[in-house]
Amino acid sequence: MHFIPDDCWQWQYDKEQDAVILDFNNGSTFTSRFSSKMLIPDAFSSHPFCVDDAALFYQFKETCRSIELDDEQAQQLIINSLIAYRFLKPQMPKSWHFTPRQRSFQPTTGELVLTELTSNNKQALLLVVESNPQASLCIVAQPELLLNSGKSLYLGDAIKIMNDRLMAWQPEQSLLLEKVG
Repeated sequence: MHFIPDDCWQWQYDKEQDAVILDFNNGSTFTSRFSSKMLIPDAFSSHPFCVDDAALFYQFKETCRSIELDDEQAQQLIINSLIAYRFLKPQMPKSWHFTPRQRSFQPTTGELVLTELTSNNKQALLLVVESNPQASLCIVAQPELLLNSGKSLYLGDAIKIMNDRLMAWQPEQSLLLEKVG
């Protein structure tokens, strides 16, 4: 990954795309996966890319090094994770798609976790964006995740899951990043 945070970067809302964008101020932008109905009011005004954003950026970037992502996928995962952390409305958990574990796991922000689909017992890889004692907001860290309902989530999509459905991911549990479902 060759992009580095810059104090010229700017968060903006793009009405035409109905999404938050990160303007790199070099003629290029990144458009998030989240529509306006998913965003808090603060997302609809411009904000500089701040020191806290940069710290999270580097935390998520370091996490991405432990999984097989190309530069474009890593950029998508990192920036959508930042946007979810900073601008998403609170979500209700959608844990019924995932198998409960015997013991609850308390992940931390920036940690990779696994969960198991109830429909086919396949594992899914997620990046924790925000965690509390009961549930964690996660970002899909693989190209596609097919849920029980037939709905697909894609790399960079957000889902909140109860912590008793999550387990620690270890690098030796190398997961091929392919469609799961």
